[in-house]
Amino acid sequence: MIKSLNVPAVKQALLKAGMDQTELANQIGVSRASVSKWLLGKSVPQPDKLLSIGMLLGMAFEQLVELSIPTAAPIVSFRRKAARVTKDEDLEKARAKGELLKRLVKYVPDIPLADPPVLTVPSCTYDYVQRVASDMRKEMGLKEKIVFRDLIDKFNRLHAVIIPVLWGDKEQHGNALNIHLPDSKTTWVYLNLDSKLVDFKFWMAHELGHSLAPTLGDGNEEGELFAEAFAQALLFPEADAQRMRDTLASIASVGSRINKIKEEASRLLISPLTIRLSIEAFENARGLEPIDIGNKNPFMGAVKNFSKDVPTVTKTIFDTDVPSPSDYIACARKQFGSSFFETLAAYCKAEEGSEHYIRQILDLPLSDAKSLSGELRQ
Repeated sequence: MIKSLNVPAVKQALLKAGMDQTELANQIGVSRASVSKWLLGKSVPQPDKLLSIGMLLGMAFEQLVELSIPTAAPIVSFRRKAARVTKDEDLEKARAKGELLKRLVKYVPDIPLADPPVLTVPSCTYDYVQRVASDMRKEMGLKEKIVFRDLIDKFNRLHAVIIPVLWGDKEQHGNALNIHLPDSKTTWVYLNLDSKLVDFKFWMAHELGHSLAPTLGDGNEEGELFAEAFAQALLFPEADAQRMRDTLASIASVGSRINKIKEEASRLLISPLTIRLSIEAFENARGLEPIDIGNKNPFMGAVKNFSKDVPTVTKTIFDTDVPSPSDYIACARKQFGSSFFETLAAYCKAEEGSEHYIRQILDLPLSDAKSLSGELRQ
């Protein structure tokens, strides 16, 4: 419990007693600066001083002091861009978003009564991650190729609220953001629609990993490693990595091996890099000689060329890079089964200044936030 001085009640009692801060300070033997801090809410009197104030002003303890239950800080996790490092200011900005999202919790329709099924003691070891991914694939009824609906359904079972955002391809720190609110046991997952389909699938799987292990968040490097390894294992599990490695071993040239990886990536709609990293993780865990797939730089060039022909999610869903507010709102429910805009609409109808709130939680220009707020209020 957090103890704080009931400032309005003390001020009212002082006024009734005809006393000012200086006289109160003199009567209980403290400086006027101390009293000023108490009445500004910057500090709380020691127990003996609380007793003196109560006796002087005729106030009982429960009138003098307010008790409140502390709220837990949001736990945040990023899907970072390339090698970009998460800085303290990135974490603070994400936590601030989490504090704002707390206002929405009471408007979420049908919050489940039971806790979501998350991992008890998550670990980054290869065999553990493969086991988690294998169990997840069985639970989701997956055979080989994963489609977006498979991932979306699992998010919903974890009580995660998907927030589709239009963050462009360069402006933001990351392309996905996972915010877990411990008090309400809700998880809010930002996903950037302005992303290539193959990258978007990996980021969804990555954020699913964070949702399965919410305790490994808030800049925790182990949490990032787990989410990364889980996404690879879910999209391209050990059996696939072993099969592909055997296939590559029968191909003579490095260039042909890379083309084979790109062919497999195209078939499964995942990034060639996911396949490469899955093979390397398998080789490392089993103590195998690495298969030669070339240096990282030429390979990343091949990945970049592969991605050129892959459309963005925004273009795929809306057939335009700038959807209307109504289409954007409809997308959350229709494409992602998310109640986010339904929740946000309830907030907009009940609270003042909703356009400023929307601007902050979605990182939108104020003009766009106003348009969205107007659409939600209808």
